Amino acid sequence: MQAGPVTTIHRLGELRIDDLASRLERFSRDRSLALLIPALASEMDTPALGAIFERLASAAYLEEIVLVLGRADRDDYRRLEKLVDPLPMRTTVVWPEGPKLSRVLASLRPGLDVGPPGKGRDVWIALGYILYNAGAHAIALHDADIVGYTGEIPMRLLLPVADPILNFAFCKGYYTRIADNTLQGRVTRLLVAPLVAVLREENPTDVLMLIGAMRYPLAGECAFTLDLAGRISIPRDWGMEAGILAAIAGEVEPSGICQAGICENYDHKHQALSAGDERGGLNRMAVEVAETLLRGSAPAGGWKRDLVDRYRRKTDIFIAMYRADALANGLNYDDEAEKMAVETFAGAVSSGLQRSEGRQDLPPLPAWRKLERSNPGIMAAIAEAVRNEGEEV
Repeated sequence: MQAGPVTTIHRLGELRIDDLASRLERFSRDRSLALLIPALASEMDTPALGAIFERLASAAYLEEIVLVLGRADRDDYRRLEKLVDPLPMRTTVVWPEGPKLSRVLASLRPGLDVGPPGKGRDVWIALGYILYNAGAHAIALHDADIVGYTGEIPMRLLLPVADPILNFAFCKGYYTRIADNTLQGRVTRLLVAPLVAVLREENPTDVLMLIGAMRYPLAGECAFTLDLAGRISIPRDWGMEAGILAAIAGEVEPSGICQAGICENYDHKHQALSAGDERGGLNRMAVEVAETLLRGSAPAGGWKRDLVDRYRRKTDIFIAMYRADALANGLNYDDEAEKMAVETFAGAVSSGLQRSEGRQDLPPLPAWRKLERSNPGIMAAIAEAVRNEGEEV
């Protein structure tokens, strides 16, 4: 079933992985493909990243894999270079906190602050490097902590943008999230879905319509054409995934956007709820996601005073739906745990609303094509720093 406004590409039938790979290899002859993986130094020794490298070793359709390594020192950087060296395709490690890249970023025109290190900034820097090389038609993006990784994930992300007949500009991944016989994805299920539903009732913007159409709007897995990558701004924090959708909504018609089922089940490292502490865990993520959704999306006037109460009432409807879905499929469903999460997220909605109104945050990182016009040669400088970072003693 297609509910619109974007196309949903389901995992239908029994398409063999080998067949997917063959199709991508054929498309990649004219449309070169790359994969971007943001990682933390702490993830280098995990089984998840090792399994990802093992699966990617046979990805002949990929021209290049770019890993951007955050919270890392020089030893971490060099160690990751050694870890990826056996891969058969071209590999590049980007070290955003390295001295050469730091000097380049510090040289940007006055008034442009790229902010502190973080996932959004790391991805943005890596995109600048990829754009300068201009070798790829499309780039897939996924995290480094995926448990049970299969080669199907990057294939299904890239196919809609690599296939010249489908010819989508952007593809968002979606999946089922079950672990320990329990529904996962609390921030998406219990914060984003009901909050977006409430906001759309009062202010049905294109951005909210797009986010509401996505089955898993906080999924970190997506793919886009190189042209689109150069035209979108990148948020800096946990709101990055929703923020990218907001940027996409302003650049691409719905007919150029799709979402694709990328695996049977998805698991990654889990975070504690951190109820009562907005500085950590899912609570911190929820505040930043709520702020991203509310900035520019919440209606003006007294209606905002009722936002948290309306959010709570809407979650009652969603909890009933999730309970039915879980129990019908033989899964466990803990009503009390769900309600505790809702109370935590209600606080996040309140905090996110205050932050969206009363704080002058750094704007999203600028689109690279726009930045290159105001800072000529910046992408070349980024690329040179990436290539030469390992030479610094």
